Amino acid sequence: MLDNPFQKFLFHLTSLLTTWFPRGGAWFFNTLIPPIAGNKLLIAHLNRKNEKIIRSVKKFEKILVIPDIHLGDAILAQGALKAFKDYFPDAQIDYIVNKIIASVIEGNPNISNLYPVFTGGVFPKESDIEQVRRIAAATDYDLCFNCSPFFEGTHLFPKGQKILNFLSVAPQVVRSDMDRSGNIHIAFNGYDMPFQLLSKFYKPKRAEAFTGVPLTLTDRAVQESVNFLKEKKIDSSKPIVFLNPDTASPFTRIPVVDQARILKQLAEMDLSILLGVAYTAKGIETELLSMMNEEEKKKVTIVPATVSLDGYSALIDLADVFISGDTGPLHLAAARKVSRSGQHSFRNKTFVISVFGATPPRLSGYDSVDPLYLPANQDVLSRTYVSESPCRNITCVNKMAKTCKNIRCYETLNTDRILTDIKAFLKK
Repeated sequence: MLDNPFQKFLFHLTSLLTTWFPRGGAWFFNTLIPPIAGNKLLIAHLNRKNEKIIRSVKKFEKILVIPDIHLGDAILAQGALKAFKDYFPDAQIDYIVNKIIASVIEGNPNISNLYPVFTGGVFPKESDIEQVRRIAAATDYDLCFNCSPFFEGTHLFPKGQKILNFLSVAPQVVRSDMDRSGNIHIAFNGYDMPFQLLSKFYKPKRAEAFTGVPLTLTDRAVQESVNFLKEKKIDSSKPIVFLNPDTASPFTRIPVVDQARILKQLAEMDLSILLGVAYTAKGIETELLSMMNEEEKKKVTIVPATVSLDGYSALIDLADVFISGDTGPLHLAAARKVSRSGQHSFRNKTFVISVFGATPPRLSGYDSVDPLYLPANQDVLSRTYVSESPCRNITCVNKMAKTCKNIRCYETLNTDRILTDIKAFLKK
């Protein structure tokens, strides 16, 4: 479990060190940890171990995939579903997700049984753990692909259960990040890790390349988004820019002053602005509006919490630009929108802008220009912007465990560059 006292104490110490010695502390961790965590011998050992697991599976008729409990993780881990279906199109592939995200995952043709189970926030509840145990015990799965650090204990699974752990790819990710090579995005590796392992012993039945993950949306969600624009009298013939102001952690949240600067300059353009409401930093949308004058406020429409998650996702598809820090809505925006009924054609032309502070941008950011990134699964440009920070280091990957008092993740964010790229995109 990642909420154990030792880990909290350890990450608190790393936070203290980079608070007292920002550059020195960052240099120390980035010099010490990656060569150990990304050791080539460790990578080779884990590869052999994973190959042994795959070799020991007698058949691949029933597979259970467990993403992490958070919303974004359920979206990203869909890559694994595709990998298994590419090799075993007739296999039963079951998927356990957070209840909140189920509405945009249900309908994925690679899923046989969807289990909306998780109700926890940062950490799973005991009831979540018990539900995983029951599902694993109820079906004689040939393989469990576990993507969550919360469910690593073998006591959760029936005796003899074959378990492939996604986290075993972490050393290779660290090595690739050190070498500035390969694609280390979570969604890509969720697909590529099982795909490459299976290629050692089997031939794929499907040869479709991985371009990203989908969201399957209902006609009701589409209508909800269209009705919202009509009710708010938003002219859909003009560009729409959607800003998500919130993230789950202050270390990944774009500072209010920078968000306000972006909003005020956008308001000078002939367009409409959608502004999401905050769930973690509650009231941030009101604070942003208070920093704008009356004319600027006229350009902004708040997207309230009453809009459903799938309606929110459909609304993103109607936007020309979506701006967000590293959080679940970013992955909603980057995913390809697919009609569950087949009755609707989505635009999939949203310019997805990822703005990064603490967390490693290549792990979950989207960029169609830089070959080291995964592009958003859209038919237009996507870009990642990384703020300069004196203390950013490898320990920042666990943003929920950091305790830095002085948040310096966004010490220098070039908002002018973001706005210049938005203007250039909208001109086209």
